[in-house]
Amino acid sequence: MLSRKNSIIMTHTPKGDWCKDPDPQKDFVYVSGHTHRNFFFDDGENRVYADNQIGYHSENIHLKYLWIDKEYDCFDDYEDGVYEITREQYIDFYRGKNLTITFQRRINVLYMLKKKGYYCFIHKSKNGNLTILNGGAMKCVEMKEIQYYYDHMDEMIASIKKPLDAFSAFQKRISEMIRTIGGTGTIHGCIVDIDFYNHIFVNPIDSSVTGYWAGNIINKVVYSSITVLLESNCPHMYNRYVRLAQSNQENPFALEEKNGLTTKPQAYFDTDIYKASREIKKMQKIDSNILSFWYDDTLKKPLQIDRV
Repeated sequence: MLSRKNSIIMTHTPKGDWCKDPDPQKDFVYVSGHTHRNFFFDDGENRVYADNQIGYHSENIHLKYLWIDKEYDCFDDYEDGVYEITREQYIDFYRGKNLTITFQRRINVLYMLKKKGYYCFIHKSKNGNLTILNGGAMKCVEMKEIQYYYDHMDEMIASIKKPLDAFSAFQKRISEMIRTIGGTGTIHGCIVDIDFYNHIFVNPIDSSVTGYWAGNIINKVVYSSITVLLESNCPHMYNRYVRLAQSNQENPFALEEKNGLTTKPQAYFDTDIYKASREIKKMQKIDSNILSFWYDDTLKKPLQIDRV
């Protein structure tokens, strides 16, 4: 009945307490409380505000705020420049981009830099040190003048965008193939998910691909090829992949398969792939118009992310 309406469902308890189907209805906005666990969720389709909207023991009943639009930019009407903002505004900005954030830190001065549609967020401590924000994480930067970062935003973005776009395009080809054969194809950092346990690591230096199984970030098994991994762990996807490979469709694993490796699966306990993946994930926020990294060396020498 409400499929063509902007629908807001306000209840004291979450949907799972009063409906047989606990999952939110697509494009509805749900507002609830009761659990005393502040929670917000937004994946672009489903939006749940269980974030203490009303508060406790208050005689002044009111809602904080909520948004109906699927995506929004709370700084859209700001001119280019440097602004002091609140922690709440920073969190709201991330929510509008449908990006998860946990940011409970105390702040001294928080700056929003806006330039040509891109944003950068920098915190200034009481002793004058600057840190660039990546969601809830902070990383120290060398210079102590906020204007320096505003002046060089264009150069920093340009130094990474072209090679990153080429790398991301290659990842998307892999993701599309994985989805075609029935996998999830989710991209996060350097990693493309096949399913919950099986993944593909795409090397940001040479774009080589490595298939691996992971029980957790420590216990991993590396396979000689994606084909071997699929045959061993995902037989249904393997059969589809073989049929796809026999067709004339483009195969992003073709170069890898020509290696003809026959090495047995090997245990791999190092966590270096996740460190690399976190760095790439920070860079990939450029796709959401957020500059969340700063490498002064790249202003002198452009970063190289080459693809085979």
